[in-house]
Amino acid sequence: MGWRRSRSSEPHADLRLLIERFGWAVEHVRVPRRSTGTPSSYTVGLTAAGHPEIVVLGLPAPVAQDFLNAVAEQVRAGGSYRPGQRTGEFTDEDGPVVFLRVEDTGGLASARDVYGSVEALQLVWPDSTGRLPWQPGYRNAPGVQPLLGQVP
Repeated sequence: MGWRRSRSSEPHADLRLLIERFGWAVEHVRVPRRSTGTPSSYTVGLTAAGHPEIVVLGLPAPVAQDFLNAVAEQVRAGGSYRPGQRTGEFTDEDGPVVFLRVEDTGGLASARDVYGSVEALQLVWPDSTGRLPWQPGYRNAPGVQPLLGQVP
């Protein structure tokens, strides 16, 4: 499923068409190769369904898109996620993902441009051993997946 925004001369028109067609779009924020920043991806469109947008950090765009599309499909089917919620429905590994309330949504520029003020949840993914960034033994470097909210 290709619900990624394409490059066009009218990005918000393109984004709105994807939202109209699928119910959401996925926006990828890439960082330059020599940058120390973290790539991020987020949904745009869940706000219209009365649900916070979903953000994921530190994953390659195709992997992030798969996570975000899976969550958005559940939301559009009537599902809901809340801060502190753990679920294994999006991972094949033993570790669940956890949702955190995003404290500052300033980085969700496209969602804010479309809806004004938005709420968001960060989908925090486990490392290869199923551990989350705040758990002892977490194997990924601290900057791989910065946390945008309070740990449950």
